[in-house]
Amino acid sequence: MSDIPQDHVRLFVACEVPDEVKEAIGETIEGLRKKSGPAVRWIKPEGLHVTLKFLGEVPAKKLPAVKLAIQEAVVGHSPFELEFSNIGTFGGREGLRIMWVGIAGDVLRLEALVRAVNAALAVVGFEPERRPFRPHLTLGRVRDEIGTRHRAEIEVAVGKTDVPGVNWRTSQVSLMRSKLGPGGASYEVLATFPLRVVQAQV
Repeated sequence: MSDIPQDHVRLFVACEVPDEVKEAIGETIEGLRKKSGPAVRWIKPEGLHVTLKFLGEVPAKKLPAVKLAIQEAVVGHSPFELEFSNIGTFGGREGLRIMWVGIAGDVLRLEALVRAVNAALAVVGFEPERRPFRPHLTLGRVRDEIGTRHRAEIEVAVGKTDVPGVNWRTSQVSLMRSKLGPGGASYEVLATFPLRVVQAQV
């Protein structure tokens, strides 16, 4: 049983990606799955998103304040275009640990949006993220029991994998709820906040 109170929700702020991007990543994952076998826990493409800030377990009564903070954060931010840059890996002492695909395009606008979200949520009690923001989508994680040699083989396969040639327009920010279950996490959109620059009244 979970020791999380029933009146709490697990939240994060994200930019969702369109279906064609999820399909392209799904094809990339399938290609890598054939080379890695069961050694990797791959993400489910339908759950793909660009995380701006993870909030963790939040009291449900705090939801209105969180929504208002995000609404204030997006003011003055217009939609922007993103694309994939490269496929890379994070490692540990045992070798390859995580595979990811990097994000390029209007990254400066994305980073400005992340700063605004952090600043607005800090006002309502959420610690700003100290680590630098590195825009990427996680593809999969190597299982703990996999040996160093097999990890190296998977890393070689990752290095030979082409980046999906898709780009997409980000036009809103979403407040997402994460539900943890036996099959992994599932996500629910609690609210969306359109990106648009409000024209000043003359």
